Amino acid sequence: MTRRVRTGCPGALRCAAVAVVMVGSLAGYATARSLPVTPSRASAFRTCILTGFPTTSTVLVDSYVEEGKGSTNYGTNTGLQITSKGNGNRRAFIRFNLATCSPALGASAAITSATLRLALATAPDSARTYNLHRVTGPCPEAASACWTETGLTWNNKPAVSGTPTAAVSLGTGSALVYYGWNVTSDVAGMVAGTTQNYGWQLADSAENATGSPSALFESSELSSNADEAPTLVIAYRR
Repeated sequence: MTRRVRTGCPGALRCAAVAVVMVGSLAGYATARSLPVTPSRASAFRTCILTGFPTTSTVLVDSYVEEGKGSTNYGTNTGLQITSKGNGNRRAFIRFNLATCSPALGASAAITSATLRLALATAPDSARTYNLHRVTGPCPEAASACWTETGLTWNNKPAVSGTPTAAVSLGTGSALVYYGWNVTSDVAGMVAGTTQNYGWQLADSAENATGSPSALFESSELSSNADEAPTLVIAYRR
């Protein structure tokens, strides 16, 4: 369809020339708008989600330890208990196998974000803050992969960093949903090889409380609900 536009040209030839220029310009714009735009490095971005299900998976190991029961192991429990109690503090431990990421995480991978996510099963009965500390080792029980799920106890628990990597605050009204700890810097060091991957410890920021406030997070052993498995979500650039 031809659209007539009044240009106010004094002569027919000049008007025709203007019309040609206008049509050519419009055609050019239409072509530019139809061009696909693809980020030059879009294919370099990846996301890796590590999870503990099925329970036979070697992607992660998790357990908790209890003060006052120094030789007791809780590696087969369906929950990770964190408690603040005099002579009865409980701390959770968790470690993911970064080698199971696909595509593989090479030493040159740039970690843009990493989040450790745990599903809350029981909220504490008072406001609490739960600190996540990177495990620094050494492996007290001389296990081939640092501490083991069925060998970890309070008496042989590994050392952790003095400064927490991240913290999450919960209260009595906390929803039973996933909560996340930012572990980007830790994972970046593990991938680059500047720190060892011994996992993390999760503990109450103020232990030895008199009222024994406690929180329960779901562990990898809770096979009845795979949707609430502990997970590590890593975004990276190759």
